[in-house]
Amino acid sequence: MIFTYEQISKLNDTELIVYNYIVKNVGLVLKMNIRELAAQSHVSTATITRFCHKLDCEFKIELKRFNEINKMPEIDDEITMLNQFFDYSKGKEFNEHINQAVEYITDSNFIVCLGIGQSGSMARYAARFFSNVGYYSQYIDDPFYPAPTDQFEKCLLIAFSNSGETKEVIDQLRLYRGVQSKIISITNDSNSTIAKMSDLTIPYFIKKVILPNTKNISSQVPVVYIIERICRKLQTQKNLEILE
Repeated sequence: MIFTYEQISKLNDTELIVYNYIVKNVGLVLKMNIRELAAQSHVSTATITRFCHKLDCEFKIELKRFNEINKMPEIDDEITMLNQFFDYSKGKEFNEHINQAVEYITDSNFIVCLGIGQSGSMARYAARFFSNVGYYSQYIDDPFYPAPTDQFEKCLLIAFSNSGETKEVIDQLRLYRGVQSKIISITNDSNSTIAKMSDLTIPYFIKKVILPNTKNISSQVPVVYIIERICRKLQTQKNLEILE
């Protein structure tokens, strides 16, 4: 988001016209002066000045920062980004994370996969995949789902969050932490709040891509890979136990 909700709420109807024009035309606005922006958004230069004052910032600086953060990666860049992740996934640290996740899962009586929005889809996929290999799981994509009780003995919560800062997921983590559940987080930020609240974090370090209307279209390929890597490790472990 370019500006905060609190900042946007201060704008009047005319200033909101300016805001809506800006978010739809970030690239063009970066090249405009005040007079050009006023002309294109059909308001006065005084309105543009008030707009800047209310947002209490040099909005071009904010726009530039926003544009750089949310610039869509080229196909070659995206492939490079994913290759970097897969290179990381071959390393010792990543493999240790996967082994630790497998230990938590095999030691648990009940698995809950939690996520909201796009991460909710990943939670649902994970719950089905874990169930496919014999570890029954349920998914929660409702941030207001009832709190767990003390009957959740040896429950394992696996939280999915790209940012690691989703308030509703953090609130759920507090509830599960209150009944002594183990928590694994699969997130893009190893220093996030959700990561710090977890017993184990599996980060994937992929560039975030957020559209101007705040829709997250960051790649979920690493998340799918992590889920499947854990499940295959679980199945391999089961096969070895059968042979023994």
